[in-house]
Amino acid sequence: MPLSEAQTYLDHLGACSPCYRDFLELQAKYRQRRTQMIFAVAASVLIVVVLASWAMLRQHNLQIAHTVLDLRERSIARGTERPSLQSPVEISRSTSRLDIYLPLGSSEGAYDVRFLNSRDETLLEASGVAKVQSGITVLPLNVTLSSLDRGYYTLQIRRAASDWSSFSLRLK
Repeated sequence: MPLSEAQTYLDHLGACSPCYRDFLELQAKYRQRRTQMIFAVAASVLIVVVLASWAMLRQHNLQIAHTVLDLRERSIARGTERPSLQSPVEISRSTSRLDIYLPLGSSEGAYDVRFLNSRDETLLEASGVAKVQSGITVLPLNVTLSSLDRGYYTLQIRRAASDWSSFSLRLK
């Protein structure tokens, strides 16, 4: 409505108390709806931020839980030999999914894996099937390393019915 037409209504509104009360009531309802809308939008933004933060933290934890152990360039100690003097490979105790990149020349097939303490006692055993992926022989394992203490261990890997290969390992 153009301002020239609204002028007659505005003059009446300024002179009529009941109409002015109705106008103030409508104005208060409008402000209340606007305030509720602002709070709803703010609450929605807050919920989105909280969910996004949770998802990022969860994704970060999943990445920590999934570890790649690259043994491709490691020399192999066979049988009951102690691992060579190479620095130990390191993995986190929070690892629950372990992908072992087997040493170069390793073939596909079933493998056994075990974790030994300094007294050569087996603390954890697992088995899996290695497959060649993009030229890398990958042995996927589901393991729970959180039951082991931080420290140094011997990781032994063998293909079914063959000798164990040993690697020095540090759990952190």
